[in-house]
Amino acid sequence: MSGTVTLSCHAKLARVVLDNRGPLSPAEVASEARIDEDEARDALAELAEVGLAECVCGVCATREQVYQLREDAAESESAGDAV
Repeated sequence: MSGTVTLSCHAKLARVVLDNRGPLSPAEVASEARIDEDEARDALAELAEVGLAECVCGVCATREQVYQLREDAAESESAGDAV
């Protein structure tokens, strides 16, 4: 990932939640971040779009996606990227 990525407030919040508690489903991110589930889905999609998060699996019974931060996302944060 090159350059600075500008994230929405919800995406920044979802990134922190995933960093602290992940991997999580959109519903779990919404609960932890105290945001609407649709906002959590949008935030996770935004993180995935810029390469900071990835969908790692789906629960078979509910087919709910679960996201986690990518390994290189954690490295970039420790290198000085502000959340």
